[in-house]
Amino acid sequence: MNRRLVLPLLVFTAAVLTGVQAQRTDHQAAGDGPGLAPVPARVATPLFSVRRVPQFLQAPTAERNLQSALAGPAALLPPSTCVQVSEYGRSLFSVDPGLPMTPASAQKLLTGMAALRHLGPDAVLTTTVLAELAPLDGVVDGDVWLVGGGDPLLMTAGYADRYEDPPAYTDLDDLARALVDAGVREVTGGVVGDESRYDTIRYLETWPDRFKPGWSIQSGPLSALSVDDGFVLWDAVNTAASLGVPADDPAANAARLFDDLLESHGVVVRRRPDSGRAPDGTEMVALATVRSPTVRAVVNQMLVASDNPTAELLVKEMGRTPSERGTTVGGLSAVLVALEGAGHRVAEVVPHDGSGLDPDNRVTCSLLVDLLGDEVYGSILVDSLPVAGQQGTMKKRFVGTAGEGRVRAKTGTLREVSSLAGVVDTPAGRRLAFAVITNGELPFEIRELHEDLVLALLSYPEAPAAEVLQPRPVMD
Repeated sequence: MNRRLVLPLLVFTAAVLTGVQAQRTDHQAAGDGPGLAPVPARVATPLFSVRRVPQFLQAPTAERNLQSALAGPAALLPPSTCVQVSEYGRSLFSVDPGLPMTPASAQKLLTGMAALRHLGPDAVLTTTVLAELAPLDGVVDGDVWLVGGGDPLLMTAGYADRYEDPPAYTDLDDLARALVDAGVREVTGGVVGDESRYDTIRYLETWPDRFKPGWSIQSGPLSALSVDDGFVLWDAVNTAASLGVPADDPAANAARLFDDLLESHGVVVRRRPDSGRAPDGTEMVALATVRSPTVRAVVNQMLVASDNPTAELLVKEMGRTPSERGTTVGGLSAVLVALEGAGHRVAEVVPHDGSGLDPDNRVTCSLLVDLLGDEVYGSILVDSLPVAGQQGTMKKRFVGTAGEGRVRAKTGTLREVSSLAGVVDTPAGRRLAFAVITNGELPFEIRELHEDLVLALLSYPEAPAAEVLQPRPVMD
């Protein structure tokens, strides 16, 4: 006999004999062996009894039942659909999980995870007021530069207060008050908005025209110095981007708003606001700063509200280097590097933006589920997802069903695209991660079909209760 086979055969034989002995011991210990008289029971289990691990007995039945429960809803989905369901990284059910699909706004899960990894969850973005000279007797001689740090949540209070789920945001008025607290009472020049941290591409060329300025605009103009998402005018109640009027020059618009706030605090600004770049090679004086919420909070706001400009500005920030301005191209490269460096499979991933507005984005259901289970930042990503029936884009999903309050997920919708990815907390205390994406001609009830699939997860684990399979009394 081949010597290499001896050890495996010995191990196999020992395992078989151990299993037989374990079952025999179970029967004998329970008093059902031949010729054994009943004796008083005590709670104990033989060392080799399979009842010491009831979960192992329960799992196969639970998984078979789950697969049976999912088979019906999955069969009703259109052919071009991918599905992945996992528990702690172990696949329980899948349909073409590695098929590259257009994700729509589920793309933001990639952006969020990359931002957490590349920038760090506790990083902040800083907006600064600079001058060439320190104030003298409360007077700044010359201009002050409002220098953008890429904060996507820099807003006025009126703009932020319109949201039903108030976001964590950076109040521009806090910066104005900081300048007043620094003793500034007059600026002999004007406020100049500086957006040089990033490039000045306002809308990605690859976005469908309907998402650019017009009746269905989906983002304000992208800028490193963007206040109120770069809108000059916006509806006082409805937060839809399509009702806003985008600024032609976001940096100048930010300077105008800051000028107004300074004057409301009694600061005299002699010249009109404008945009431009702070002088290079000059030792500038920092007069005031304001910091954004942490990247963790920014990611949360992006996912809850499905905020497109926030996603795109995070990508540009990731693309910035000490020698290069932030760009979308550079940022998308950084996204792939961050995800691949964390061990996530990105071979099939084709990113064109951070928000998911581009129909040429490609991701897989398996990747989306893997991101939710990321060993380091997966829990932060999951906690950032909106809760069904309660928050953001999930506020009207699963309402009145068993999934309300138990599902956290990121939605995605484009023409010929519907996606849903997140987690389900089952009544039995288990957490399953899932992703489902459908591309192509969508039936009218596609959202309901996706929700039916997710609701079927709530039965897990449907199997003999672990208590039934736990160690049973044995006889002395």
